[in-house]
Amino acid sequence: MMILAMAQVSFGQEAEKMTGRWYGVVNANNEHLRVAIQITSRAGVLSGTIAFPDKSPAVKALDSVRLTAGLITLHLGESDLVYIGQMKPAGDTVFGHLIWGNINQDLTLTHKEISAAELYPRPQQPKPPFPYHSEDVTFQNQADSAWLSGNFIRPSGVGANYPVIVMIPGEGLTNRDNEVSQHKMFLVMADYFARNGIATLRFDKRTFRGEDGMPAVEDIHGTARDAAAAIRYLKTRKDINPHSIGVLGFGFGAASAEIVAADNPAVAFVISMAGLGMEGMQWSEQQQQVAGRAMGMTEEEIRAASERMKPYREALGSGKSWLETRADARKALEEIYDHSPEELKAGMDKEQFSTADIVSPEMLSILRYKPVSYLKRIRCPFMAIHGAMDAEVPAEPNLKGLERGLTENGNMMVTIRKFAGLNHLFQSCKTCDASEYATLEQTIDPLVPAFIAHWILQLPAGGR
Repeated sequence: MMILAMAQVSFGQEAEKMTGRWYGVVNANNEHLRVAIQITSRAGVLSGTIAFPDKSPAVKALDSVRLTAGLITLHLGESDLVYIGQMKPAGDTVFGHLIWGNINQDLTLTHKEISAAELYPRPQQPKPPFPYHSEDVTFQNQADSAWLSGNFIRPSGVGANYPVIVMIPGEGLTNRDNEVSQHKMFLVMADYFARNGIATLRFDKRTFRGEDGMPAVEDIHGTARDAAAAIRYLKTRKDINPHSIGVLGFGFGAASAEIVAADNPAVAFVISMAGLGMEGMQWSEQQQQVAGRAMGMTEEEIRAASERMKPYREALGSGKSWLETRADARKALEEIYDHSPEELKAGMDKEQFSTADIVSPEMLSILRYKPVSYLKRIRCPFMAIHGAMDAEVPAEPNLKGLERGLTENGNMMVTIRKFAGLNHLFQSCKTCDASEYATLEQTIDPLVPAFIAHWILQLPAGGR
């Protein structure tokens, strides 16, 4: 009886230590997910819940919570989840192993709650106090009756001799920081520039939905008009050099930079970061070929698929409005489906196939974009840079296209640079595809803003 009583006391003590809230982080498909576990004890019986707040707000009741010989076992049948762990003697940490679907990895739990910001450390993100002037601003694009919000940063000190960059973010509902996977690229760059004698204006892209009375921006041309409005606003300021205002565009924002710079003497320089140098439709076809090879398709199968999709591409390139194009594209996809191999039809019905690849107005403008029609009209200094490992807008063909489009019409003030080992976001990378962006702590390789700043400061002084 005494041995049994001692065992019960020991179990009760262990169970008491296990109760409470436990937190950890699991890596799922290159994505960090927080784990929150609640263990309770009633009448000597353990129970609990588990949640993955970054995946879903749902809190699931565990099917079983067992404590045997110092080992805690958690089970959730509907998710094929099992966790087995052992507590440290101090009672503040559980070392264990998680099996969850195709995930099979170690998972350490502690009582310390983990914030979303802690999931993805961003050591380059600037922190106050800042040795420069920062100011939230608004300006109007009168052509579209739209007001834009942004942030103006300039070096500290007196005078109006600073060159300034209008920074144009990439595709989608992108903010002034060109934020991707919690990486605030433009904010990190603006901080570096301000510390090295260059001012910046970053602005939030308008939404496609036109919320709160804001007219929707539908394409890269609308974003270019917003950038032009930013330039006009800067010319009203007394604390920058009005003759040294340039534009920097990232990704498809580089197309907007080229559009606003064409035949525009107000633009003193252009910087293209991971921008298109080939026609949009050609880029899209190339990306589809890359995706096909990654799926294990043969070159013959890739060619057959490309030929099969030709009517769809023709619908996209027709030059009609987005609404008309959407209707034509859907009809083309329906006809393609009717003549597709049975193995394709087995995995997707006609409705799914005909609506799976309908592009947004912005993407349609990118697919129809012909860089050379704007590049040949840019007379100012132009820098084009790319990460050599860019999987989204490959460096080699696009840099060659940009250089050719600029120099064939006589612009000799062209700088082309490919950065070894960097991805689309100009991060030092391993797999270098988009799924890796969030897991990398580096926001941008420091060589990139340093290279840009040096180039700008070496340009002809203009009014400086």
